[in-house]
Amino acid sequence: MEEKNTREINLVDILSAIWKWIVGAVLYVITLVGKILQLLFRHKILTIILLLITFAISQYFARPSNRKYNVDAMAVLYGAEAKTVMQVGRQLVTSSPRLEVTSLAHKLGISDSIANKIVNVEFFNVIDYKNDSVPDRIDFRKKHSLTDTLNVLMPDYVFIRFKIKDTQHHEEVGNAILNYLNNNQAIQTEYQTWRDIQNQKVAIADLEINRIDSLARKKYFEDSKQHMRFENNQLIVGSQYTQLFYNDMFNIHKKKTEAQVKLAEAKAPVVAPSGFVINPNAINSRTKNGVRGLLIGLALSLVLGLVIENNKKWIDFLSQK
Repeated sequence: MEEKNTREINLVDILSAIWKWIVGAVLYVITLVGKILQLLFRHKILTIILLLITFAISQYFARPSNRKYNVDAMAVLYGAEAKTVMQVGRQLVTSSPRLEVTSLAHKLGISDSIANKIVNVEFFNVIDYKNDSVPDRIDFRKKHSLTDTLNVLMPDYVFIRFKIKDTQHHEEVGNAILNYLNNNQAIQTEYQTWRDIQNQKVAIADLEINRIDSLARKKYFEDSKQHMRFENNQLIVGSQYTQLFYNDMFNIHKKKTEAQVKLAEAKAPVVAPSGFVINPNAINSRTKNGVRGLLIGLALSLVLGLVIENNKKWIDFLSQK
């Protein structure tokens, strides 16, 4: 009984210590905020001037001609694997205007004026939850675990995003990126190999259809006897039951149709069915930049306020030998 009471007391002590810690942390935060407000109020003129300056600078960088937008596209891959497209795309990600051969204008075949408006180009893997061949999420953080066998990276999808200052040329830039990928030798090799495989599937399906058709004619109609009738998907010849080839023919036609549909859709190795879509919310909108400017202004006010109030201490510290 005493042991049980001891345990209960220990638990109460633990909960009491946790509660005291929470109360102490809250009081510390409140005290710190109060001191910050006091410091800002003591230097209110400096604070107001810095807030106005940083807010004005933030609005200048958020002017319409300097606003940046995300342009996104979900690319479907035919033959080419996502890892190959990602590797080729890194050549665009690491572009530099210092040399002509490494500039985006040279790689994409666009003018320098348009290339200068492109902030960056990024490629992301697409995650398939439950491994059901349906794209579910974009791996923007690029931290998806390769050991996850249930939620896997899709080999035939890649998400393309580029940031641009002027939205008038987003289609031209998007098409240039697709052309760059589709003209790559490694991607073209995988694409042509995939097309050859699909064409072989169609050819094999035609051969199988002809073979089954010939086999069916020989089985059903050569040396046919009297009293032939159909019953429950079976051909009855006298008292002999013979299974029809309907299911085999249906499955072969289905596989052939699937291969033909893929070939018809595959106009190029990398295709963006929905095109490149502009996100109407600017990355550096007036509201976002305004909030950032005010936060920077407050931070500068705190730093300068501390420096001013501790000016003598700083001088004495720096003058020590």
